[in-house]
Amino acid sequence: MKKLKFAKPKKVSISKLKKRAWDMFSLYVRTKYAGPDGVVICYTCGKVGTIKTTQAGHGIAGRNNAILFEEDVVRPQCVGCNFFGGGKYGIFMDKLIKEYGAEKFSQLVMISTMTVQRKAKDYIEIYEKYKKLLVEL
Repeated sequence: MKKLKFAKPKKVSISKLKKRAWDMFSLYVRTKYAGPDGVVICYTCGKVGTIKTTQAGHGIAGRNNAILFEEDVVRPQCVGCNFFGGGKYGIFMDKLIKEYGAEKFSQLVMISTMTVQRKAKDYIEIYEKYKKLLVEL
């Protein structure tokens, strides 16, 4: 009689978990700023788009672990501003400073310079948090 072999469950890589967490966070941000009709306005240029056609852009450069999931600096942007326009940081930062004030913006910049190590469970928690918040919108 042959012995049955069971496959070990595959471990999901941290990079895949980070991508899943980012995808959920990005969808949350774009949905949060969408109007009731699903229209999303680019934070930097005002172009009208949809949840599917816009991206979640950062008002502070770096996309490192310290700032990547920081809601205060992420807003919907059109592909033209976020990708082709390099984020339009000048416009983005001016708007964030008007929104939060210079002191809070400076604090956010300081956060962006920190080194943050995340583990697999951190990305799972981020994913679950924004999945729940998305349902509540």
